[in-house]
Amino acid sequence: MRKLFIPSKENGYKPILLRKVALAVYTIILLFVNSFGGLLGIPEAMASSITSSNIIQLTNQERTAVGLNVLSTNAKLTAAAQAKANNMLEVQYWDHFGPNGETPWMFISNAGYSYVYAGENLAKGFRTAEGVHEAWMASPTHKENIMSGNYKDIGVAVVEGTLLGKETILVVQMFGNLTSQTFKPIPTVAPSTEIPAKPIVPEKGEIKSIKITNPKTGDLTNDANINVKGSTENVSGNYTVEILNNQEVVGKSPATSDTWEFEKGSDWPEGEQSIQAQIEGENIKSDMVTFTIDSTPPIILQPTIKVVKSENSFDFTVNVPDDAVEIKLVTGEMTFSLEITDQETVTFNILKEDIGDRSVLMASDKAGNITELDVSEYFLEEEEEGVKSTSSFILGLKNIFGTTDGISLSIISFVFVLLSIQVFVSWRKGKLGKNIGDLFTIGAWWLIILVGVFKGFGGLVN
Repeated sequence: MRKLFIPSKENGYKPILLRKVALAVYTIILLFVNSFGGLLGIPEAMASSITSSNIIQLTNQERTAVGLNVLSTNAKLTAAAQAKANNMLEVQYWDHFGPNGETPWMFISNAGYSYVYAGENLAKGFRTAEGVHEAWMASPTHKENIMSGNYKDIGVAVVEGTLLGKETILVVQMFGNLTSQTFKPIPTVAPSTEIPAKPIVPEKGEIKSIKITNPKTGDLTNDANINVKGSTENVSGNYTVEILNNQEVVGKSPATSDTWEFEKGSDWPEGEQSIQAQIEGENIKSDMVTFTIDSTPPIILQPTIKVVKSENSFDFTVNVPDDAVEIKLVTGEMTFSLEITDQETVTFNILKEDIGDRSVLMASDKAGNITELDVSEYFLEEEEEGVKSTSSFILGLKNIFGTTDGISLSIISFVFVLLSIQVFVSWRKGKLGKNIGDLFTIGAWWLIILVGVFKGFGGLVN
């Protein structure tokens, strides 16, 4: 084993796994996996850092930076985005408008969202949410959607599949507004550096009152990073606001005017919060404000899913999560709402002809948290059971070997470790000069492969 990895006298200070034959083998593996990995069931796209939540978070960060309203996650827009992504994979097109007359507005309306304003952004082939967002912000039309004051709601779907012969990741971002109310950025005025600041002169008097304006009592939110905002009356000079949660001080916020804002700097805990604001050093407190943080999506228990097949339809049954207020089945381009009753389970009958290639069960709660579960396998015909078994085998291969990007990164990381060991040992043995030619060749090969792998970390927006 030592001969394989470690430079030594026995292998002529050239590890077997760093010789030209080994490099040739690595190159062949990389070419084969990246060119024909799909035949082995190994997807080109690796386990991506793109999720609906981090796309929405980046969007809202961009909006709040210029004083725009925060977009709320909407289950119907999320279902519309999922249906659009499914439709692009089923019909095999990459556009806002499909070859059969599909439009973004069709998916939004079919999901039950009666919009006044609506918009859509598309992306494919990216590996990170930041890459998607940066590409959208670099495009004037996509940036216009992200920064539009016409929108109040957002829904995002991230779907992996084969599009136009290539395994890729699709991102669909839907915007909407059910009302005609629009928003404008709140301008921020930078302090002037030309006029010297006036010295603060302490004034006599006292702060008469303080109150919390956001959140409000009874609010339910899935934003665990919510800021506390408030105001004071009859205030002058500098003062500090203390925020108490269940009678314990959780933070302070300095203020110089009659409005203030407290950024907690970390997530609020799940559950009910009872907060007050008080002026530090003064016996002046606000009324108690009680609100609830719920950032946990409903849990769909997969073992409770049962599908009974008849000649022309499926009877789909699933246990209703305790906190779910809405359950939808998105299959292909169609969206079906499952009626929630007082029963523990919900049953839904769907025609076989309405089943698309990809089916996703979605559940949302009062706070707007959404969970998604791929249920495509439950609608496979009996004659496709062999295909299902094959798919399970391929899935096993994916779990063992990872994705093409995972394999590529593993190989270049492995070679980098071997190369580092070779350089270190050669230096310690005083043979660095003798092996410099081989080390340069291996290093150049490694750098070329590294650039080739990371060159594919881009994507397209539409």
